[in-house]
Amino acid sequence: MSAVSYRPLLPIEGCAERLRLVFPRAAFDAVLSSPGAGGAVAAMLYVGAIVRDDDPMPTKARWVRPTTCLWLSQEAYARADAASRDAYYAAAVGPKAKARVEALHETWGFTHRPLYADNSRETLRDEAFPAWLDHGALRVRPGVKTTSPAPRWALTESFADLFDPALQDEELIKAIEAWRDTHMSPGARLKALTAQQRAQTAHSVPVVLPSGEHRALEPGEASVILKGVIELWAPARLVDPVVLSVSEPGDKVYMADGRMLARLGLQIDQTTLLPDAVIVDIGQNPATFWIVEAVSTDGPVTEDRKRALLEWATAQRIAEGACEFLSAFGSRNSPSARRRLKDLASGTYAWYADEPAHELAWYSL
Repeated sequence: MSAVSYRPLLPIEGCAERLRLVFPRAAFDAVLSSPGAGGAVAAMLYVGAIVRDDDPMPTKARWVRPTTCLWLSQEAYARADAASRDAYYAAAVGPKAKARVEALHETWGFTHRPLYADNSRETLRDEAFPAWLDHGALRVRPGVKTTSPAPRWALTESFADLFDPALQDEELIKAIEAWRDTHMSPGARLKALTAQQRAQTAHSVPVVLPSGEHRALEPGEASVILKGVIELWAPARLVDPVVLSVSEPGDKVYMADGRMLARLGLQIDQTTLLPDAVIVDIGQNPATFWIVEAVSTDGPVTEDRKRALLEWATAQRIAEGACEFLSAFGSRNSPSARRRLKDLASGTYAWYADEPAHELAWYSL
């Protein structure tokens, strides 16, 4: 009889799918939910490399190294009986491990076709595993140095629970949310929640303006970013914010009421190309106009864009010295942020919807 109480298994591809629910790619590096990462979770479940979340740790716990995960094959994974799983673990962590794994497959009547090549181990070892460790998904074997070839990684019980095939639909989502609440840092939870909210905004994006007025923006990533700017960034950053305009796809524009525009001495021309949002801080003297671009795919405040926006502001009788500029992104991990951060204009700011308490400034010393 096996010394391990083995768990039922999801398909290997199903493990990757669940990882994308736990670590949505809009908020986390893709290595945390890649097919290779899914294979690693599947392998640890297959061999029973699962330990308690907290001490004390069982003395006979099973641990893996990255190659234990890479050498798993679809043929081996299909053999879910305890004897086969015991045999694979014994081969994969022992001396001359790869040759032993190949020989084991021959006894099963298969040529060994590993899920991934050995040169993939650096991605697991140096990127996915340390990040999972930070989030409480893995534990490290005590007393084993990072340079040691000995097996040293195992799933935590609570994280392994998320890959129970019996968990489905709403019950699965609730389990993932509960796990995040107890294991992830507040910042990581916010990233995941922001990504989840983006996925749920298929029809409209409700926004509460600083005045308390409710608006429904067109669905899409840009509107989700603008919602964060209006509801989170503006109240935290500005003394007394007023949203003057919000531009949306399809030539849909929200404008502040005429009395506010008259108070500020403005007659904004809606027929011209508007910024994504204009927010004025009337708590400053003189008032400061924040010109915001929501960067879902492209369009940050570059030097060229800054010049064009200043021309627009001048045409609206907004003084150049009263203007500030904000490029708002969904996440530092978003493709647009990684690609365009280097292009931000001097004297402008950047903000990320999933890290609302922080702001980047780029200016000349």
